[in-house]
Amino acid sequence: MKVDIYKSASSANKYISVLANSDVSKVEVPDPDYAKLIFERAAVELDAKSDITADIKKHGYHLHLVKYPINS
Repeated sequence: MKVDIYKSASSANKYISVLANSDVSKVEVPDPDYAKLIFERAAVELDAKSDITADIKKHGYHLHLVKYPINS
């Protein structure tokens, strides 16, 4: 599975992965920190058995919380 990764515009420690080429504006996340997103990476290949893949299949997205902001 390929995913696109976005970063929260209001929290440098929060990221969201969605199926590659999907319309992220249609993804509804209850956390307001994901209301405005900044594109980070496109078409990242994932292992089909990963937790991220399972969450995307179930919810349409996977949320990432990192301890320290990631610098590109």
